[in-house]
Amino acid sequence: MKDLIKFLKYGIGGGLAFIITFGLTYLLTEKANFYYLISAVLGYIAGFFVNFTFQAFITFQTRTNYYFQRFLKFIFFQIIGLICYSSLLAFFTEALNIYYLVSLILSSGLTYILNFYLVKNFVFK
Repeated sequence: MKDLIKFLKYGIGGGLAFIITFGLTYLLTEKANFYYLISAVLGYIAGFFVNFTFQAFITFQTRTNYYFQRFLKFIFFQIIGLICYSSLLAFFTEALNIYYLVSLILSSGLTYILNFYLVKNFVFK
């Protein structure tokens, strides 16, 4: 039950990060004419900071003396998540010909599961 509560809290933080990722990706792609993958990576990076802050202080209630160590670990696993996310996004969009914003939603959902597992077991253990 405790893991389910953390998973749900993680979802709230991830949801906030997703809103930032989705919004920035849309704005950069549609309004600033960036290539969708570049927009998505920039959006993911922007969402990362909101996500880490939320996860550290709300979901996993990190003590401040471990904050920097966990931040570095979080960055490492977010890079793995970013590689997974951008690869899936490109695959869904380019190979399966799915609209990039729908691909972004699918990629984010799958990456969310991977990120939760990695963060729970290796960052906020």
